This record gives sequence, C-alpha cells and structure tokens, in this order.
Amino acid sequence: MTQAPLTLSVAAVRRRGMSIRERRWLLMGFDVLAVSLAFVVAFNVRTAEVRHTGFYVPRLGTVIALGLWVVAATVVDIWNVRTAFSMRLTMPRVSTALGLSLVGLLVVFLVVPYQISRPTLILWAPLAWVLVMGDRLLYRRVVAASSPATRIALVANRDALTRVWPEVKGHIHGLYQVAAVVNPGREDCPQKLCDAVQQRNVGEVILGLRDDIDRTLFRALLACHDAGIRVRSLADLYEELTGRLLLDQLGHTWLLGLPMRSQTSHIYAAIKRTLDIALAIPALVLLGVLILPLAPVIKLDGGPVFHRQTRIGKHGGPFTVVKLRTMRHRPDGATTWTEAGDHRVTLVGRLLRPLHLDELPQAWSILRGQMSLIGPRPEQPQYVNQLRSEIDFYNTRLTVRPGLTGWAQVNCGYGSSVDDARVKLSYDLYYVKHQSLSLDLIILARTVMAVLSLSGR
Repeated sequence: MTQAPLTLSVAAVRRRGMSIRERRWLLMGFDVLAVSLAFVVAFNVRTAEVRHTGFYVPRLGTVIALGLWVVAATVVDIWNVRTAFSMRLTMPRVSTALGLSLVGLLVVFLVVPYQISRPTLILWAPLAWVLVMGDRLLYRRVVAASSPATRIALVANRDALTRVWPEVKGHIHGLYQVAAVVNPGREDCPQKLCDAVQQRNVGEVILGLRDDIDRTLFRALLACHDAGIRVRSLADLYEELTGRLLLDQLGHTWLLGLPMRSQTSHIYAAIKRTLDIALAIPALVLLGVLILPLAPVIKLDGGPVFHRQTRIGKHGGPFTVVKLRTMRHRPDGATTWTEAGDHRVTLVGRLLRPLHLDELPQAWSILRGQMSLIGPRPEQPQYVNQLRSEIDFYNTRLTVRPGLTGWAQVNCGYGSSVDDARVKLSYDLYYVKHQSLSLDLIILARTVMAVLSLSGR
C-alpha cells in the first residue's frame, strides 16, 4: 500500500526537543560562565594589589582555571545529561571536579609567576561550587520549559520489546518519552506509524529491527524523514545514551560498515604510537628501580618473580604478557576468572594490585608494538575461544591492538563471567568504532583517577 507523504507544519518542525549533544553544550556553556565568574570575583576580592586599583579581569589565570576545570569535568563525566537532572548524582561529581581543579591550580601557580595567592584559590573553589550548582538548577528550568522530553515512536517486534527495550528504557528518563509502539509485523504498520507521527506529536522514530525491513515500511520511514522527523535505530539511541553498543541489535549491515568506520588516520596512528613509546620508556625505568627490592619479597612464597601468560593480540595473533606475580603460583598452570577479594592474591600482591604496579612489565610489550597503552584488554586463548562461540562480534575487538587500559576498564572495571565479558565487549566495540585521540586522552585521565583511588583488585 502506497503511503501518502506526511504534511509538515510549523508545529511539526518544533516537535523535537534538544538533542543530547545540544544539552551537553548547554551544560558546558553554563559551567564556563560559572567557573570564570567565580575566578574573577575571587581574584578581585582576595588579591591585595587589585583591591587598590579597581576591578580587574585576570585573563591568563581565568583561562588556566577554565582549562583545568574542563579537563577535570571530562574525567569525572560531569556533562552526562542522564545525571544532570539529579542533584544527588551531580553534587559529588562537581565536588570532585573542583577538588581536582584546585589541586591543579595550586601546582600551576607554584610554577607560573602570576599574581594569584592561595587565599584566592581557596575562595574560588566554594564560590565556583555554588555557581555551578546554581547553573544546574538553571539548566533544569531552561530544559524543562523550552525542551521537554522528545516523544518517540518505537517500531519494534515483541522479541525486541522483551529482550532489548528494557536495557534502553532505564536510560531515557527526562530525555525521551514513548508516544507510540508500532509492531512491524502487522500489515497496517506503515499507516499506523504515519498516524502516530501526525497525531501524537512524535519527534523521532526509533527502529528496533536488526536489518531488513519491508518496502512499505521503508516508504513510511522515508516519509517521516522527509517531514523533518528524525529516524534512527534503537542501537544508535542506546549508543548515544550509554557510550556502549547494544549487541543484540548489531546486524550484518553494521558489520559491513565497520571497517570503514574503524579506519584511523595515519596522523592519529603516529600520535598514538608516539604516546605509547613516550610512556612505556619511563614505565620500564620505574620497573628497573622497583624490581630490586620487590623481587626477593615476591619470591618469599616460593614462586617466580614474573608471571607469563599467552594472550591474544591484534588479528588473533598470540603473544606473551609479562606481569609481576601477585598470585600464588600454581604448577599445573590452571587459570580461572579473577574475582574481587580473590584468595589467591599474595601479601605483596595486595599492595601492588591496587596501584597497578604489577602491570609495569607490560610496558615492554607496548614498546615492541604488541600492545598499545589504550585499547581492549587482551584475553587468554581459552577465554577467547569460549567467548567467540558464545558472543557474536567478539572477534571484531581483535581488529585493533590490545591495550594496557581501555574504554571497558574505565567504565565497568573487571569481568569474571561470560555475562561480564558481553558488557565489556559492548564498550570495546564502541571504542573500535569511535577511537580517536580525544577518547584516548579521556581513557588515560580516567585510568589515572582509578589508580589514585586504589581500585585495582
């Protein structure tokens, strides 16, 4: 049945609320104003030289404070729009970001000759906290008044609604609202979709189908697109909301397009390799300093100093990973998933693992090009064979060089089961798709935070 094209009214153009990217930019803009204003006020109140000359804007100091705030805010994910409406979740993130910024400013202004006193910085931190929390309240009012949750029409069958939609539903609060659900298996699905878009103020159509769709449904989707209604997949929506991929919604069209999406520029590859070498060399120097006092302590329980394991690298090639041994030696070589509070961890391991010092020997693998600083963590061959048979697209994570840390590690930590491996894979595939220097720097910064918080196990 041929569908008549949708008519587009002025109201239809304004149906869609602010996108997640627009909301994030709005949050960033509010924060820039709040942090800058706090610094200027604190400078003029606490700097003696200025109090006698009148109001002054410290341009360099403001830029430095703002730059450190942006870095700290990115590390703690303060511009996550899913948590922006919750003051309970926002307060600790703002406090952490400002604490990191304050430490950074104290260090910078000890080195850089600038008229910034410590009382100025001590005043800036609480003042900035008040203004940033105030801009969060303003953000909530602005978004609630001018951009309510986008109403969506969900085109999905019963299987997608029962298995996939529950994973997405928990992330859409305040951002999206389901206005209609259309079953693609019904003959009147195209007409019902068009009616829902016209009558229920729908701003986006979300397609919960893996690949092939009926021609008449395609025409209805095309009509929605031509009428200014955004059409996208359920997997795309989930990826935008969570920073991971929805594995159950990845079909053959995604796989065919992946090599082109994951192709990286020569400049990015060169910068990443340079960063690997620049950090691997001092890591090996640090290992050389620590190994002398650590070696006899590690050998006290009768095992070797180094623990060697075969891991699977890029394109499925095996290589040997070397770590400082932090678990009791098993002569049979049997391996199991590592769990929190694992009883096999040695006394010295309880010191090394939280600081991730046992990972230092892997800098040699990075220097040799078998690993990178950032990438999916390499797994043991037996686990790879098991996960290949149980998880679709698992091999796709092997298209990039494995890393010492990665997007999965900074978001979900360690895994100890097949289900955990599925979650980690969803983050790894997101990294494969979106790998870039900016994402690498975010991962590196969050890894440093994890090390400082002693979150290793």
